[in-house]
Amino acid sequence: MKRPTLRVFLIVTLLIAAGFAAWSWLRPYMWSVDPAARCMVQGAQVRKDASFYWLDVHLKVTPGQAHDLMKPVRLVTSAGRELQPAETTFGSKTGAETTDLWFKFWLEPADLDGPLKLQINDGSLVIRSGSLIPRLGNSNLEYFTTHRW
Repeated sequence: MKRPTLRVFLIVTLLIAAGFAAWSWLRPYMWSVDPAARCMVQGAQVRKDASFYWLDVHLKVTPGQAHDLMKPVRLVTSAGRELQPAETTFGSKTGAETTDLWFKFWLEPADLDGPLKLQINDGSLVIRSGSLIPRLGNSNLEYFTTHRW
C-alpha cells in the first residue's frame, strides 16, 4: 500500500471513529419523552450491594418547568411493584430553581428482570427497556446512558 493511500485511509477511519464517538456522547437517553413528566433522564447507574442492587437515576428538569414536590415519585417494575426512592438529591445553579434530580432506589434481583418506569409529576419515564439482570463486570458498577440495558 502506498503512503498517500494509507494516509487517506487512516484519516477516513479517524473521522468515522470521531463521528461515532460524538454520536454516542450526544445522543439522548431516550428519543421520545413524556412531556407531563417535566424531566428527561440523563443516565442510570446500577451498583451491586451483596445480593441487592442500588439504582441511581439522574434527571434533568425541562427548562421552564418545575418538579412538583407534592406528587410522589415511584419506580415501577415489570411485575407492577412500586418502589419509593431511598434517597433524593436536588441540584440547582447558585440557588435558582431545581435543574437536576437524583433518585436512589434499593432493588431486589427480581426487580431487574424486566423494564423499569419512573412515575414522576404527571407522567412516566422509561428507565430501562431491557430484560434480565445487567452484566456489571468486576467493579459491580455500571453507568448507562441509554434505556437499552
